[in-house]
Amino acid sequence: MSEVKFKYWIKAARLKTLLVSMAPVIMSVAFVSMYMTIKWLPAVICLIFAVMAQVLSNFVNDYADGLKGTDNERLGPQYMISSGFISQQQMLRGIIVWAILTFIVGCTLLYYGGWILLPFGIVIMLCAIAYSGGPFPLSRHALGDVAVLLFYGIAPVVLTFFIQTGFVNWQIVVAGLAIGIVVDNLLIVNNYRDAENDAKNGKKTTVTLFGKTFMRYLFYLNPIIAIILIYLVFKNNTMFFYFIPFLIYSVFVSRKFSKAKGMEFNKLIGMAPLEAIIFALTVVIYII
Repeated sequence: MSEVKFKYWIKAARLKTLLVSMAPVIMSVAFVSMYMTIKWLPAVICLIFAVMAQVLSNFVNDYADGLKGTDNERLGPQYMISSGFISQQQMLRGIIVWAILTFIVGCTLLYYGGWILLPFGIVIMLCAIAYSGGPFPLSRHALGDVAVLLFYGIAPVVLTFFIQTGFVNWQIVVAGLAIGIVVDNLLIVNNYRDAENDAKNGKKTTVTLFGKTFMRYLFYLNPIIAIILIYLVFKNNTMFFYFIPFLIYSVFVSRKFSKAKGMEFNKLIGMAPLEAIIFALTVVIYII
């Protein structure tokens, strides 16, 4: 990995999107405080593992699209392979090294949660790779949104909670689904922007399947659906007052989304992850 300038690996990691992997872990830790004292070391390890798994997925995405040549006409920021800053061989080595490091970090959580975590950790890593790579890339078969709900929502929230408490309940599963729905807005932005290029290259996404109009309205509704799900968890009407700032920001992002064209969607790549972190922090503040 040292053969390539560090800044290009940073770009390949797509730092401004990493908030979406941090948000569910942060929210889950807040739920833990309702039941017991938070164990901060495993909480931090969960956060690091979640971020590393997303970076792994981003590396694989760069590598897979570089192999297929589907990045050449995309409107989003150019990937490192297609830009010529990182070769395919260098990226592949980087993926292997990063996957090993991610696995090692994940294995430290076995001390806190037991060996039952091992198959879940392996599945998380395999799906991080399978999102864009492998014989059946999830993102190319309209399963990207499902992957987001599972691996940027339910899985990190439930597993972080389980590692801390040793049990899982339906409330934590619903909370995971809620944050996953908010995170899905980032994927909608990406797929909406690249819909024409994806269709041309035979890549199936929910946008190419259901159309831009349907997915645009889903983008508007996702924050509201997430709040309703969290209400089912707390069942407290005062909760809605805490989400007013989140709703204001969501309306702001939705207005930007509705007016965006072409490369203007790239500005939303940083705004959509912030929507997820604001949602998580709102839950944290409410619980506190």
